[in-house]
Amino acid sequence: MNQVASVTRCETGDGIWRVTLTAAANGNAVNRALIDELTWALTEACADENCRAVVIAAEGATFCRGLDLEEFFGPGEMGDTRDLQRFAACLAQIREARVPVIACVAGKVMGGGVGLVAACDMVLATPETTFMLPEVIVGLVPAIIVPFVRLRLGMARLRYLTLSTRGIPAVEAHCFGLVDHIVEAGLEQALDEQLVRVFRSSPAALAETKRYFNALSASDQPHQIDQAVSRFTTWLEQPEIADGARQFSDGFTPPWFVRYRGRR
Repeated sequence: MNQVASVTRCETGDGIWRVTLTAAANGNAVNRALIDELTWALTEACADENCRAVVIAAEGATFCRGLDLEEFFGPGEMGDTRDLQRFAACLAQIREARVPVIACVAGKVMGGGVGLVAACDMVLATPETTFMLPEVIVGLVPAIIVPFVRLRLGMARLRYLTLSTRGIPAVEAHCFGLVDHIVEAGLEQALDEQLVRVFRSSPAALAETKRYFNALSASDQPHQIDQAVSRFTTWLEQPEIADGARQFSDGFTPPWFVRYRGRR
C-alpha cells in the first residue's frame, strides 16, 4: 500500500511503515503540510497491528532544514502559533509510538530537523551528515525542540550547540549521543540489520519498554512542551523579532548580524 502526499511518501509492507520526506526543493522544511502528514503516518502506523517499526528518511541533500521561515514569516501576519504546538505534539508522538521509530539520516540537519531526529528511538547516519542549531542567527530560540534534544544530549552539549551555532559532523554527533550508528556501508544495509533485531523482539515488550523509559526520562515532558510553546510564542510577540526573522527569510541581513573581524 502506498500513500502519496505533497511533502512525504508513505510506504507500508512487511510490517514496516516507511515515511520519506520528499520536499527536497524546500529542504524538507517543517511546515503545516509536513506536520499534518507525519502526524497522520504515525497515527496510522500505531493503529496498524502488523506494524513492527516506523522508518523516517528523506530525499535530497538536506534531511530537514528546520522551520519553514517563508511560510511562518511570509508576507502579512505571522503564522499560526498553534502549528508550533502541533509540531511539538508530533515529536512527542514519535517518542510515545508503541513501535521503534528509526531515523535514516543523510545530508544537512538543522533546527527543527535536529528535534525530529532526536525524538526517534534509533538514529542511523552517514559519515557526511551534519547537524546544526542556527536559531539564534535567525533571531529565534529553539524552545520547541529543547525537551527532545535535551534527552539525547544533556544540557551542556545542547547549550553549546545552540549558543555556538556550530555545525557538527556525524562522528561528533555520535559522541554527543545524537547519532546511534554511523553507517559506512549504506543506510539500507544498516537499516535491514537493525530491523532483523527488531523483528526478533517481542512487540509487547518493546512497547512496554518504551513506556517505561519515557516515564523515567520525561515524566514532566507535557509541562516542558507547554512551557516551550509558551516561551517561543511570547518571544515572537516582540515585533522586532518577527521582523528580523522575516528579513532573514526574504534573503536580507537582520539588524543584529555583524561580522566579527577578530583582533587587529
